[in-house]
Amino acid sequence: MSGIDKIIQEIESNTEQACSAVIERAQKKAEKILNDARNEADRIVSDGKEKTALHVADIKKRGDSAADLEEKRVMLTTKQQIISQMLQNGLESAKNLPKDEYFALILDMVAKYSLSEEGVIYFGEKDSHRLPVGFIHELSKAAKGGIVLSSEFAPIDSGFILMYGGIEQNCSFDAIFASEAENLSDRAGRLLF
Repeated sequence: MSGIDKIIQEIESNTEQACSAVIERAQKKAEKILNDARNEADRIVSDGKEKTALHVADIKKRGDSAADLEEKRVMLTTKQQIISQMLQNGLESAKNLPKDEYFALILDMVAKYSLSEEGVIYFGEKDSHRLPVGFIHELSKAAKGGIVLSSEFAPIDSGFILMYGGIEQNCSFDAIFASEAENLSDRAGRLLF
């Protein structure tokens, strides 16, 4: 199972309970809105005469419609918040993987994003100081073309930057999550809802 699959699996398990609790609160809020609208309509009906019956029905209908719309709005907002939090949790989980899993993920990413030509790889200062012994050799094997470690630090806190000629390929976790946000949101939405 790849690092991304582990992250997605962890995200699914961590958010399932949070999702249920948020949905339950949203449903209770919608039920309260519906009950309040029905109570208001019932009060008007009991005070009114036959002449106000149509008016009361209209108010009840608008109240129910408003409650339905509010419920949908709350549910959509809640789902968006859950997905956003799930993605943020996934990003933080990836950044905080144990060292061996973190650098195994880096190797997978180099294999995926490297080009079939000579390139330079830049790590952030934190990662540069904790590279495992023999990791540069493993990087060379994982890359599609030759790869050289830069002595300069990249302005990132996780992942790496590949440089081919004058073209930079930002493979920091932040950049990858940002570029894949819509796809990840869609996948998370399908998994959760």
